[in-house]
Amino acid sequence: MAELTKALVLAASPDGLAVVAGLPLATRAVLALAAAGFTEIGVVAGEQGPALHQALDRRGLGDRVAWLATPDEAEAGAGPDPVLVVAADAIFDGAVLTSLRAAVRRGERRVIRAVPPSGGLRMVACPGLLLPALLRELDGGRRSLPEALARIGSLDGPAEPLGEGLYAPLDAAHPPAALEAALFGDLARRTAAKDSYLAALIDRRLSLPVTRVLVRTPITPSQITLASIALGLLGAAGLGTVSYAGRLGAVLALVGSIVLDCVDGEVARARFQQSAAGARLDVIGDYVVNLAAFLGLAVGLARQGLPPGGHWAIVALVGGIATAMAITHALFVRPALVNGGDIHWAGDGEGFAATRTAAVLEKIASRDYTYLLLVCALLGHLEWFLYAAAVGAWVFVVAVLGFAGYLRLVPRRAAVSQ
Repeated sequence: MAELTKALVLAASPDGLAVVAGLPLATRAVLALAAAGFTEIGVVAGEQGPALHQALDRRGLGDRVAWLATPDEAEAGAGPDPVLVVAADAIFDGAVLTSLRAAVRRGERRVIRAVPPSGGLRMVACPGLLLPALLRELDGGRRSLPEALARIGSLDGPAEPLGEGLYAPLDAAHPPAALEAALFGDLARRTAAKDSYLAALIDRRLSLPVTRVLVRTPITPSQITLASIALGLLGAAGLGTVSYAGRLGAVLALVGSIVLDCVDGEVARARFQQSAAGARLDVIGDYVVNLAAFLGLAVGLARQGLPPGGHWAIVALVGGIATAMAITHALFVRPALVNGGDIHWAGDGEGFAATRTAAVLEKIASRDYTYLLLVCALLGHLEWFLYAAAVGAWVFVVAVLGFAGYLRLVPRRAAVSQ
């Protein structure tokens, strides 16, 4: 089996410059291939070359791809290694290429066709030595990939269905708006497993319209994260007031912070701008806003006046939240950042975080509490939230530590019994 690490993007058609969620399709193709582990990526752009070069330069990729203007340039780099040839007029991710990459054999003399669910032939694994002939028949983008393959007699090779993942062609039935909908639908599916209960029900419904607007602007995911933190801190400060309107506005600011906290990740994934630094900023922001919100609540309720024992409830709440955050970071957040570089990392199927109980506990350890805070603020009784959260935080701590200890004890018992 040969490792398929070389790719060629056919972007000579104007469709390759169609913009979907702020990026031309050809740029998306290059970014998707790079994210999928392709180390050598060539581009055939024809008359679209200057515009595409500029688009790739904006992402720092203009000099990292090989620009093939003539078949002779392809012949100079031709070899026995297979090459994935991709027409730029479709949106896809690396997951759909899994079966095609597994089917490739070094020295394969036939073209392996990728069969999509719809939309015609847009991807093939081509023998490297056949690449110059294919480029000649493509004639600078005047012929489609199927037409060029037919002219060199290479349409009779094996076919492999595309794997599960994002794939949508650009055609009359699928305009750019449809491709954008497919992109955001795929993003929602990828984050659903890690989203909290109310994030999936409420937050994502509020965030996607904002994401659709911001993804077309120069605003970066980190700038959105900073705006989320600032809005959250503004809400936390508002909780320190004693007025009904001030507290209600503060909780609404916290809800807005949660929405922006979804938007930054959606924009990053839509633009291929995920980074370890961005993920860590996101996590730090969550911690800062959470602690600030509970401290603001404590200050506001202390100023309002509490019955005997109320101040001990404040101490229990702040201590419980700090302990719960530390445990959540150690068991859920840190492993995700270290192993996957993203808090939405799906995991490796092993360990504490892979269990169903842990998945439920992780969903509970979210900012869903803000909506309970909103109900209490509407009713004018934030002290109700204080007592419930003070108990709930420590129940969560005991549940997580107890379950983690149980999982460690079970293997030991099994080893002793053997």
